[in-house]
Amino acid sequence: MMIAIAAMSENRVIGQNGTIPWKLSKDMQFFRRTTMGHIIVMGRKTYESIGRPLPGRENIVISRSERAIDGVECIADAALIPVPSDAKNVFIIGGAEIYGMLLPRCHEVFLTLVKRQIEGDTFFPTFEDGFNLIEIIESDAEMEIRRYVRSNVKL
Repeated sequence: MMIAIAAMSENRVIGQNGTIPWKLSKDMQFFRRTTMGHIIVMGRKTYESIGRPLPGRENIVISRSERAIDGVECIADAALIPVPSDAKNVFIIGGAEIYGMLLPRCHEVFLTLVKRQIEGDTFFPTFEDGFNLIEIIESDAEMEIRRYVRSNVKL
């Protein structure tokens, strides 16, 4: 199953100058716990902002140019994302261009809503028309972790 996982502000910001413009430990713990042992897919810019493969996960980087990165599978075409035959999920972790390209293929979205307006230059695409909010996983004064499922999927 392909799942998008992201954090965005109330004004849809997900990044500023190649970085995440907030630090929320609960969000990072949720990301780690949820993606551990699975496949994560990201664009080149997202990989470069992280700077290393994330441990405990299969790391796939989508890049238009051929690259060789230790500990990472690099692919030039999103159509080449492997479909796991085991119980692994494929998590799309960014950035904006990759989300825009792959959200139509996602079954679910885990979205952390940062409860404030934030300056930024990278935004999460609109997706809500194709998904239903089915669960608030966690909520506090700073953020809310939400789970969305594609509208045409029966639970």
